[in-house]
Amino acid sequence: MSDAGTTVIIGAGVAGVHAAESLRKEGDQDRIVLLDSDSRMPYDRPPLSKEWVTGETDEASILLRDPATYERLDIDLKLGVEVTDIDSVRKTIDTNDGHSYEWEKLLLATGSQLRTLSIAGDNLQGIFYLRRMADAIAINQHMQQVKEAVIIGAGFIGAELAASLNQLGINVTIVERSSYPMETIVGRQVSEYFLDLHRRNGVDVITEDSVTQFNGETNVEEAVTASGRRIPCQAVMIGVGVTPNTELSHPQLQADWGYAVSEYGETSAPDIYAAGDCTSWPYNGVPIHVEHWDHAVNHAKTVAKNMVHPQSAPYTYTPYFWSDQYNNRFQYFGHAKEWSKTVLRGSVESDAFTIFYLDDQDIVKAAFISNQPKNALPVRRMIQQQKAIDPEALADESTVLKKVQRVQV
Repeated sequence: MSDAGTTVIIGAGVAGVHAAESLRKEGDQDRIVLLDSDSRMPYDRPPLSKEWVTGETDEASILLRDPATYERLDIDLKLGVEVTDIDSVRKTIDTNDGHSYEWEKLLLATGSQLRTLSIAGDNLQGIFYLRRMADAIAINQHMQQVKEAVIIGAGFIGAELAASLNQLGINVTIVERSSYPMETIVGRQVSEYFLDLHRRNGVDVITEDSVTQFNGETNVEEAVTASGRRIPCQAVMIGVGVTPNTELSHPQLQADWGYAVSEYGETSAPDIYAAGDCTSWPYNGVPIHVEHWDHAVNHAKTVAKNMVHPQSAPYTYTPYFWSDQYNNRFQYFGHAKEWSKTVLRGSVESDAFTIFYLDDQDIVKAAFISNQPKNALPVRRMIQQQKAIDPEALADESTVLKKVQRVQV
């Protein structure tokens, strides 16, 4: 391997690891340096809120790759290292351990960072954010003696944690600021379904309220809300969202809710690319930002290909994410900030249904699938084709879904 055309990747999460691997698959024979501030071997994050919390998996089983893989691919993995400066003229980066790395091409795969709360008592023991393996380990150790837990935020991470802790026999209370959690993503009908799902499983979901204070001696004992509720607890998990991690800045790097990239993953700075959660990228001609595992993997692979073969593969992937809660599998395809109508196929009461989000031309922009995995492929195709659909046929379960897309209005 040659050092002359070194590629440096900042971030060894799912995007960074898949990018490094893809560079080799695309024929890159030069040096690849993969840096991450976490000192642990690169691992998968989704299990941290599910199988890890319930004890169904261990640290070794959620590694993204076996340690020997990095050696076999000759990827220079540097862990526990933070990048402090990017110089696009000299083409160097500096790290907090005093090293400087030269690069021909640079990939930013810095992911996202947690939003945090700053309220009275937030320094008590037993209050957690879940982002890294170290957080997950601390949560598991602490949960051994916990009978009551509070989760702040009813997004997908909070919902998955609630389901996992409920499975362990812990009494869980979710406190959510909005009236209908995730309504802007999945709409009122699915939001109401999620509220009912958790309540049916014994979770106390409080909406239109927020935690303003924690009480306790050394460990958290109580969460106090704005409306005056006092909720006993021995553990608190905070999941109030994330923001793109764009702390590594440079005058040439344009960032607007993520590093702005072209369809090839190019940033506004020459020879600097970005992939995954830290980006804002063009989807159907409009810049969007998503924070999903599937996007991080596929975006990283595509961007890596363009780093080896410039502007050869535009990224046209349909956004997708999934969530597992109470033995239910939920899937979401597409991207829709707004829609003109929704169409329900199946029965919400049965937990098996698909909801389609249509624009004013009856084109499906997105779909939410609950426990109907066979619908995934035709739904993805429908969104990719962007053709008008007959809403009545879409709702009619006697009509084969893959044939609905042929019905024009």
